[in-house]
Amino acid sequence: MSRVNNSGFYKIKFWITPEELGEVFELFQDQEASFVSTNYAQTAYDKHQVLQAYQRFYDYYAAAEKTADYFPHFVYSIVLTLDQDIAGIFVRNEGIRFPYHEQWAVDELPCIMISLPKDIRIQTEDAEGTDYTYEDIREHRPQVYQLYEELLSEIKTRTKLLRFSVTESGTLYLQKPSVRISREAAEHIRNGWIFDKYKLVMETK
Repeated sequence: MSRVNNSGFYKIKFWITPEELGEVFELFQDQEASFVSTNYAQTAYDKHQVLQAYQRFYDYYAAAEKTADYFPHFVYSIVLTLDQDIAGIFVRNEGIRFPYHEQWAVDELPCIMISLPKDIRIQTEDAEGTDYTYEDIREHRPQVYQLYEELLSEIKTRTKLLRFSVTESGTLYLQKPSVRISREAAEHIRNGWIFDKYKLVMETK
């Protein structure tokens, strides 16, 4: 039997340059973190390899022309040993939808989401068998949660809320996604192919 007391994820969505992401990842330098892909083989990578992958992902959207033979994809589990146990923080790409000619645009603006489960599974055994509950990660893995809070603080310090406008029938409509963006990343993407193709207007200064 399971009892779910704490469900969902703590998460933040953002868009920053590869150099800025490398600086954010410095928070993992004392944690012996490993970056594991979510494929069947659970392939492990070092931080340098992950940042190289992010550079390719970032460049796809910052480019003036769309690369036809590249499928943008950036998904990893960051595995940490904290609180005398193994925990994972997840990082993956997400898309920001926006309207275009009274429907959703075919393309999406990019962002990265870092997330942490709000709960952990606690298993117990007694005469009646095995039981488990989902308990608050802040109480049972405080170091993991503290590291996540440090990530949030670092990202928020570097970013502002993303605001951009779309043009419909000659009128600009402001879009307010729950995504944060750095000043330099905003400058790069506003000069990229998506903003040009859909005539988007960057409002974040």
